[in-house]
Amino acid sequence: MKQYDTIASGIVYSNEIVIDKSRFIGYAKHVDTVEEAVEFVTEIKKKHFDATHNCYGYICDDRAKFSDDGEPQGTAGMPIYECIKNKNLNRVCVVVTRYFGGIKLGAGGLVRAYNGSTAGVLAVAPVVSMRQCVRFDLTVGYTMLKQVQRLLEGKLIVENIVYDVDVTMQCLILQEMYDTIIDIVIENTNGRAIVKQKEQLLYPYSI
Repeated sequence: MKQYDTIASGIVYSNEIVIDKSRFIGYAKHVDTVEEAVEFVTEIKKKHFDATHNCYGYICDDRAKFSDDGEPQGTAGMPIYECIKNKNLNRVCVVVTRYFGGIKLGAGGLVRAYNGSTAGVLAVAPVVSMRQCVRFDLTVGYTMLKQVQRLLEGKLIVENIVYDVDVTMQCLILQEMYDTIIDIVIENTNGRAIVKQKEQLLYPYSI
């Protein structure tokens, strides 16, 4: 799968704006599947069962959907979807709940309101870059440990260390840096370091 940007998972982000007495409450969540997006929409609709509208949009890999939920066609769901798309985000679902305040906004006003509400909630959601990474085990003797740790410092993530007859570090590194770092480690340990690649994966990588 290709690298992509998304929002941090595990949290439902929210933001509220008021336009001509109508309340627009935006909710955003990271979703890994369409099923998760549908569940999220259902959850918000239950929470705001008394709202005038619960409009939504989501993008999940090659699948996308949006709904006006009773607003004039093209004035709610599409602006939500377009805002997510224009920010180059993937695996994101946004629901905008509206409580009508008695003043009609017109088609243009609705588009601006739903787009603005989506932009507002996405502004409070941290963006995470999912990068192509390699997870591998690196085994070295105790006498080489400090030297190898200095070589690796700031270049990768050490997820775990096991102290046994030798020392095995479970490491995570950007795919494009893997070959270079391994070559450096092998050269500086005279070929005595043992490298065992475990998996390639997408990971919210940052060091």
